Amino acid sequence: MPVPCLEYAPPLDCVLCLFHFIPMAVSIDTLGKATRHNMLVVATCRHCERQARFLASDLAGFYGHGRDPRSLPFRCKACDRRDCRVTLMDWPFDRTPETIVWRPVKVRG
Repeated sequence: MPVPCLEYAPPLDCVLCLFHFIPMAVSIDTLGKATRHNMLVVATCRHCERQARFLASDLAGFYGHGRDPRSLPFRCKACDRRDCRVTLMDWPFDRTPETIVWRPVKVRG
């Protein structure tokens, strides 16, 4: 029985095509898709680095399922700026249950 040689191994790109690797940031572009995957929307202030986490299902009920999460109007409580970086993340099941999840509130102003 011949031993496979490394020079005849398929390139790494061919192996990744077999598994249909799709980055999460590309495939999940609406709150409805993030809700189906039970994800959290994380808003991080670019100035003071304070974070707030929201359930995608709560934000989808508030803003609509077709809304892009990166276009949501977040405001930092600490420095009162509206310059926030919005990312999506899976629910941290492997971590301690100390994750604080905020509810969306509309403030009249």
